Amino acid sequence: MVSRKYVGDYRLENVPDRRGKLKTVPVYRGPLFRFSADEKTLKTAKGRVLALTAVLTAAMLVTLLLPSELLQRLYVVMPLVLSIIPAMLLWTGVYHLFTAGPAVPRDKCDKIHNRFAGWSVVLTALSALSLFGQLASYFTGSAADIPVTFCTAVMAACAAWLFAGKKDLRMEELPPEERISA
Repeated sequence: MVSRKYVGDYRLENVPDRRGKLKTVPVYRGPLFRFSADEKTLKTAKGRVLALTAVLTAAMLVTLLLPSELLQRLYVVMPLVLSIIPAMLLWTGVYHLFTAGPAVPRDKCDKIHNRFAGWSVVLTALSALSLFGQLASYFTGSAADIPVTFCTAVMAACAAWLFAGKKDLRMEELPPEERISA
């Protein structure tokens, strides 16, 4: 599906190529954004986001790869398997975060801030569902599997911490007078 959300931010311009032939290319003319936080806070936030995403992904993979009786229950393993998609989308958000310059276009702004805000909530919910399924299995007589439960709890905690830290990744629109120099 093609999104037309950012079409208004681009204008088609005719530009000569290397051979002197005119070529029509889209040129970004929409608003530019910058991080609201100062440089030190932003550097700390980037490190925290990278570390939390890495720990979350490691905990998810360890949980899925451990041989466990708990992972034979559909209500425990399905939320964990479904959490692979939001984790991959968080990694694309990490990529956009670390490749962002001092001024970023609207589409990249949305891919940074909104991606961490939305997908961290989804990951928290999915890991909490799996955790509740594991606890329900313990109460119905299943053998306790502490490493799986611990890794799932780490996933939930990391995803919740990612959501809580989204305020450091907030962006604001550049004023027109600063846009010329950016």
